[in-house]
Amino acid sequence: AAGFKNAIFGKQAPTPQEDPQFSVEDSRYSVVRYFASDIANAYGPHVSDPRTGQILETHIGWYHNVMNLLRNWYFVQTAAINPEVRKAKFSDAQMGELIRFVSSHEIGHTLGLPHNFGSSYAYPVDSLRSKAFTDKHGTAPSIMDYARFNYIAQPGDGVTKMHPQIGEYDKWSIKWGYSWIPGNKTAEQEKEILNQWTLKNAGNPLYFYGRQGTSLDPRLQSEDLGDNAMKASTYGIANLKRILPNVEKWTYQKGKDYSDLKEIYTEIVGQYNRYMGHVLTNVGGMSENFKTYDQTGPVYSYLSKAKQKEAVSFFNQQLFTTPLWLINNDQLSKFDNGTLLNRIKAVQANTLVNLLAAPRIARLLDNETKNGTAKAYTLPELFKDIKTSVFAAGRPDAFKRNLQRAYVDRLGYLMTTESELPPGFPVESAASYGL
Repeated sequence: AAGFKNAIFGKQAPTPQEDPQFSVEDSRYSVVRYFASDIANAYGPHVSDPRTGQILETHIGWYHNVMNLLRNWYFVQTAAINPEVRKAKFSDAQMGELIRFVSSHEIGHTLGLPHNFGSSYAYPVDSLRSKAFTDKHGTAPSIMDYARFNYIAQPGDGVTKMHPQIGEYDKWSIKWGYSWIPGNKTAEQEKEILNQWTLKNAGNPLYFYGRQGTSLDPRLQSEDLGDNAMKASTYGIANLKRILPNVEKWTYQKGKDYSDLKEIYTEIVGQYNRYMGHVLTNVGGMSENFKTYDQTGPVYSYLSKAKQKEAVSFFNQQLFTTPLWLINNDQLSKFDNGTLLNRIKAVQANTLVNLLAAPRIARLLDNETKNGTAKAYTLPELFKDIKTSVFAAGRPDAFKRNLQRAYVDRLGYLMTTESELPPGFPVESAASYGL
């Protein structure tokens, strides 16, 4: 992308006989290092010269148990359409593909690329159900997003490419950061050229960068796919409903206890909770598009009323209506000692509490003040839409009673508590993080 060939190549580390002085602690060598550890993670830091930005040393740390994390994610997110993962242990070829995916992400970090949490928003949800599209583009235009695996594609779609690949954004970033600009130009002259490159792609979602660390903009989320969280999560839940009844069969291991059944079942509840989080940021959400003085348009703008109402409608259908499909008594009897149903209740109650968080309410009021009731999704509309579902007609079950209690408790808290921010916490920082 930047015009250099063979800029990076890998070698096996020398043996002590080949090079007695070699050490992975030597900053002259950038290494991929394996740790025999139960930590489920990998990382790719770098050390750079603060004067020039030149990367002086970098390495990748690979903890063994990241493979279990990959197994769980890949199973829960793709088993509905991917027969190859319907087993307790993946093949070496399958796990090797997943390791290459994560390693490529970490290599991006070693080259100086940060996470781009806004990348996956570039692809329309329905495009991720297309085999032709996903074969060419993967699931996001940047491997530096936490886009993970294709939970959107449905049985019969024929999709086989399940994860992100090195995409348009990554190639452009390497070009921007590493290209040699001829002409013996000064730093300021080069900066002007780079600025023109940036302006040329401004507004193109393939090259959009979304920072990590904010819950303000629903485009900038971890573990999400597509340009509409409500639609994507509905597809995701449909796949979870297909997977859950088969977990015991698909994780069967002769002579083993039900630990794997418990682990995957719990992961399914966690994935369901993740979908709720993806949708939640749409309520009171804002688009964040950083600009310079020579660019037009707002940096911050509220999501449309229709989009926010769509999010609350999703909760009414998929969360506040008791998700009985998560309760498979036959499988639960093999491992659950009375705790899992409380986790499902917690997903409902915690999402409701977060939906009525004071900072979110403040943004709804701010939106109404700035844009009027015709354009803004207002606080009275939110309460009306929630109450219709939480206090629906009929005899409430244990889940609904728990939800109603959480709703009443939350209203009491909002009426009697001045602020949710810790003492001395700057209001500007709270807004920056979407609080």
